[in-house]
Amino acid sequence: MLNYSYPCVTARQRNGEQVTPFCIFFAPASEILEWSAVDRITDQGKGFQRIANPSRVRGVKRFFSQDPNNTIPTAITLTIKLPEGSLPQVGNQPSAQKLSFEVPDGVQEVNKPGLVIDGQHRLEGAKAFDPSTILSVVALINPTDLETAFQFLVINNKSARVPQDHIHKLALNYSQEGLERRLRSARLSLKKNFALVGQIDEEDGSPFKALIRWPTPDANERPVVPAAIDVALRYIQDQQLQPLIDDNDALLEFFYAIWTTIKSKWADVWANTAANLLTKVGVVCLTQYLTDSLAKAYEWGEVDLSDPTQIEKKTKSLLANQERAFWIHDWKEGSLDTVAGRHLVIDDLTRIARNRRGGLPWYEELATINRPETTQEDE
Repeated sequence: MLNYSYPCVTARQRNGEQVTPFCIFFAPASEILEWSAVDRITDQGKGFQRIANPSRVRGVKRFFSQDPNNTIPTAITLTIKLPEGSLPQVGNQPSAQKLSFEVPDGVQEVNKPGLVIDGQHRLEGAKAFDPSTILSVVALINPTDLETAFQFLVINNKSARVPQDHIHKLALNYSQEGLERRLRSARLSLKKNFALVGQIDEEDGSPFKALIRWPTPDANERPVVPAAIDVALRYIQDQQLQPLIDDNDALLEFFYAIWTTIKSKWADVWANTAANLLTKVGVVCLTQYLTDSLAKAYEWGEVDLSDPTQIEKKTKSLLANQERAFWIHDWKEGSLDTVAGRHLVIDDLTRIARNRRGGLPWYEELATINRPETTQEDE
């Protein structure tokens, strides 16, 4: 059993026993890493920290090495889980105390009492320079998991903005109402559909299962960015189609019916990593085009939007007047992920359907691709 003891100052920043107490002290970098974990976000979104950046660690080491007067006064922020009663009562006024705790020999990362919220690069860089380098620490004593997640998002968003996808992946593990309420107080927010995006990535029957690119080691090479799904769902919701209003189950059935049909009909394009189909522009624009077309069919009494079988049948009919090769050809405009760019793509999808219906080559007068060399597939 390893024993650690540090003189410290404790206080609560706000009134109330429910407020997490702070503990401020100094400790060597190597010791801090002995009893605290850097809980990096995993494919399941369970951790907090982003993957360590080796160049930032080297930068901290270089900073210390370049001048003997170089110091880092900024505190490492972490949490410590301690047995009840191991600290005296903490009040609002600063109080000098002693922080003492034990850690079993060979303890696994997941069982360490400390969890780094902010400062992983400073910790690892200082240790690489000299393991005995003293660092200042601000510890939150026995916070809830929700409080830990909130503090990570707020602190890191102020220093180096946390990508929205990272926030969403982490937030999937907590009560939407609880975390969102706290984030709003810090002028951060969760997008409306973040929970649905997580569901689409995980549930059986989803054409996008395990295809969404989260900021995690096992998912950062996947083809579909979360924003593509979010924007596509928001477009469907914005149409206020009566069978889908305020009904997430109906919304997902509609979305799945469209994209399951696309995946089945254009399997070769779906599997082509160089194609534009599963890019953000592809997912958003094809969803918008097909939603608009299905909405018209619904208005004319041709399809029941609450019946996935009817949606799939109508989608197949609409795809018959589209061209899979459009998604394989390079787009001459480069990046089209703008409002104007997406309008060009949707206009071209409309033009392709009209060309098909009019007996013209599908690529006639398209704005986003150059006229391809004629092949049997293109005709």
